[in-house]
Amino acid sequence: MDDNVIEACASATAVDAVHTVDGVPVASLHSVVSRLRVDYPGEDPAHIETVVLREWEAFSAGRPLVIPTAVEEGAREILDQRPV
Repeated sequence: MDDNVIEACASATAVDAVHTVDGVPVASLHSVVSRLRVDYPGEDPAHIETVVLREWEAFSAGRPLVIPTAVEEGAREILDQRPV
Protein backbone atom coordinates (compact mmCIF):
# COMPACT_ATOMS: atom_id res chain seq x y z
CA MET A 1 0.00 0.00 0.00
CA ASP A 2 1.26 3.48 -0.87
CA ASP A 3 1.87 5.44 2.35
CA ASN A 4 0.90 8.67 0.58
CA VAL A 5 -2.62 7.48 -0.24
CA ILE A 6 -5.31 8.83 2.03
CA GLU A 7 -8.35 6.59 2.34
CA ALA A 8 -11.71 7.96 3.37
CA CYS A 9 -13.95 5.99 5.68
CA ALA A 10 -17.09 6.63 7.71
CA SER A 11 -15.45 6.44 11.13
CA ALA A 12 -11.75 7.18 11.02
CA THR A 13 -9.24 6.02 13.60
CA ALA A 14 -5.71 7.12 14.38
CA VAL A 15 -4.34 4.78 11.72
CA ASP A 16 -6.55 6.16 8.94
CA ALA A 17 -5.57 9.05 6.67
CA VAL A 18 -1.92 9.18 7.67
CA HIS A 19 1.38 9.62 5.91
CA THR A 20 4.67 8.10 6.98
CA VAL A 21 7.68 10.32 7.67
CA ASP A 22 10.93 8.61 8.60
CA GLY A 23 8.94 5.48 9.42
CA VAL A 24 6.56 7.28 11.78
CA PRO A 25 2.84 7.64 10.94
CA VAL A 26 1.82 11.32 10.94
CA ALA A 27 -1.33 13.33 10.18
CA SER A 28 -2.12 17.02 10.10
CA LEU A 29 -3.47 18.65 13.25
CA HIS A 30 -6.59 19.60 11.32
CA SER A 31 -7.29 16.03 10.21
CA VAL A 32 -6.73 14.61 13.70
CA VAL A 33 -9.03 17.17 15.32
CA SER A 34 -11.64 16.67 12.59
CA ARG A 35 -11.70 12.89 13.07
CA LEU A 36 -11.95 13.25 16.84
CA ARG A 37 -14.80 15.75 16.49
CA VAL A 38 -16.71 13.17 14.44
CA ASP A 39 -16.03 10.39 16.95
CA TYR A 40 -16.70 12.60 20.03
CA PRO A 41 -19.53 14.93 18.94
CA GLY A 42 -20.46 15.80 22.53
CA GLU A 43 -17.05 17.27 23.29
CA ASP A 44 -16.24 20.95 22.88
CA PRO A 45 -14.01 21.31 19.78
CA ALA A 46 -11.67 23.61 21.72
CA HIS A 47 -11.26 20.92 24.37
CA ILE A 48 -10.49 18.30 21.74
CA GLU A 49 -7.79 20.52 20.23
CA THR A 50 -6.35 21.22 23.69
CA VAL A 51 -6.16 17.48 24.42
CA VAL A 52 -4.47 16.81 21.06
CA LEU A 53 -1.93 19.59 21.62
CA ARG A 54 -1.19 18.30 25.14
CA GLU A 55 -0.61 14.80 23.76
CA TRP A 56 1.57 16.23 20.98
CA GLU A 57 3.73 18.01 23.56
CA ALA A 58 4.07 14.76 25.53
CA PHE A 59 5.21 12.85 22.42
CA SER A 60 7.42 15.56 20.95
CA ALA A 61 9.76 16.30 23.83
CA GLY A 62 12.70 15.78 21.48
CA ARG A 63 13.51 16.82 17.94
CA PRO A 64 10.62 17.75 15.65
CA LEU A 65 9.61 15.06 13.19
CA VAL A 66 8.41 17.56 10.59
CA ILE A 67 8.78 21.30 10.18
CA PRO A 68 7.16 23.79 7.81
CA THR A 69 9.24 24.36 4.68
CA ALA A 70 9.20 28.07 5.51
CA VAL A 71 11.50 27.24 8.45
CA GLU A 72 14.08 25.87 5.99
CA GLU A 73 13.70 28.99 3.84
CA GLY A 74 14.31 31.18 6.89
CA ALA A 75 17.34 29.12 7.88
CA ARG A 76 18.74 29.53 4.36
CA GLU A 77 18.31 33.31 4.58
CA ILE A 78 20.27 33.35 7.83
CA LEU A 79 22.96 30.97 6.54
CA ASP A 80 23.31 32.99 3.31
CA GLN A 81 24.17 36.12 5.29
CA ARG A 82 27.87 36.77 5.31
CA PRO A 83 29.40 38.18 8.48
CA VAL A 84 30.45 41.79 7.97
